[in-house]
Amino acid sequence: MDDWWCRYLAATAEVLVLNVDFRAAPYVTYPVAHHQCHDVAAWAAAGGGDLHLDGDRISVGGFSSGGNLAASVSLQARDGGRWLPALQVLGIPVLDFGHEPADEPGMITPELRGLVRRTYFPDAAGRLEPWASPLLAPDLSGLPPAVVLTAERDVLRHDGRRYTARLREAGVPVLHDETPGTDHYFLTEAPVRARTTMAMVAESVRAAVS
Repeated sequence: MDDWWCRYLAATAEVLVLNVDFRAAPYVTYPVAHHQCHDVAAWAAAGGGDLHLDGDRISVGGFSSGGNLAASVSLQARDGGRWLPALQVLGIPVLDFGHEPADEPGMITPELRGLVRRTYFPDAAGRLEPWASPLLAPDLSGLPPAVVLTAERDVLRHDGRRYTARLREAGVPVLHDETPGTDHYFLTEAPVRARTTMAMVAESVRAAVS
């Protein structure tokens, strides 16, 4: 579903984009997808086989659950101590599966969030692990610079705002951009504003890996 965005980023930032086809619930549960995304990024950081990539010029990113995975990959990379992304792009990310979502109207309903928790994280203890819920990590220092995108009416904006604050407290550079008046699908809800947001992200990626 993000193929259009990957193509835009590749063309505008002039980068190679790897769109990871990770395994999804109910066929697998945590931490399979989180490990798969990390393994692909680590493979790219190690040169990407015949692609001959520069490991110091790898960024990670995603939207919604993809934002969770990108944040998790960054934490896994830091904790492993062998490589680190140059940038993490966290679009409307879900960053805390350990606690009940805010009881607010919107696209991401409590019922939907509960369904995701039950299918991806059937073990309630796993939802509290930092690689599952990056917002619950005790230490965010040493993580790569971040671009955090939130939407004003999205219930997940609280995760993005809190993560932005915690990253800054840990000394991590963060560019936080919130699209006003929009819910979770903020790029399609505000297409004119989306052009500015997308261009900003592409320029951030280009600068980080150049």
